Amino acid sequence: MREERLYPLLVQLVAQGATLEESHHAGRRYTLIAEHQRLPISAALGVKLEREGRIRALCRLSGKTLWVASV
Repeated sequence: MREERLYPLLVQLVAQGATLEESHHAGRRYTLIAEHQRLPISAALGVKLEREGRIRALCRLSGKTLWVASV
């Protein structure tokens, strides 16, 4: 059920230019969402999704943010 709720979010971020990378750790699957400097998600959307607990900023480097969402 959780994956069904996150799927539309991932589609929206990819449509805005994000790239996805899958990784596995401790039996869970994580999706890293790399925000592009030229096609960023809006700050308001980032704050909203972070407050809802759907994503969290992993790190910020050279104008890019890596977000991690558990799916």
